[in-house]
Amino acid sequence: MFTQTVLTDEELLLLLETDDESGLKLIYDQYWEQLYLAAFSILRDADPCKDIVQDVLLQLWIRRAKVKIDSLKSYLFTAVRYKVLSYIKSASSRKVFIEPEELEKLAGFNLMKDRLNEQDIEKLLEQGVALLPKRCQEVFLLSRIEHLSNKEIANRMGISVKTVEAQMSIALKQLRIVMGEVLFFACICSIFIK
Repeated sequence: MFTQTVLTDEELLLLLETDDESGLKLIYDQYWEQLYLAAFSILRDADPCKDIVQDVLLQLWIRRAKVKIDSLKSYLFTAVRYKVLSYIKSASSRKVFIEPEELEKLAGFNLMKDRLNEQDIEKLLEQGVALLPKRCQEVFLLSRIEHLSNKEIANRMGISVKTVEAQMSIALKQLRIVMGEVLFFACICSIFIK
């Protein structure tokens, strides 16, 4: 009888950190079905669910050296959740009529206990913001943390509103590149969930 090797999340993350492709395969084997079912329980459409899970796992491999993950399971399920939410949000031509509260219930996601470890999100955001040019950092933090309007930021910094908009655009674009679409969305949303 064939028994599949099951490693702990810590062991799997160690394999990823050492660029061992077998780590990705083992993560795929251990989590693919669960992640697919979580996406399918919301979308009820096999093809986009397969694409979402494949994309999450691919992004995990691509960004393995850039992202510090404390909880693999939490990271993967949160990434799938935000990918599903992004898919629904972009579904203007598709008929997806599910309230956000229902999404949480249907997928079995408990926002209070399964948020991508708030500490993980904060670390990712801090790392991304630290890579921004100084002015972009300041504009981003004033906008997203202190919740100032573009006009208020312009007044405080002594710059034009157009400059604020340009700096914010640069900041968001760079954070999206550094963190990936799913994690960027997760981080930006987490700022407003608190």
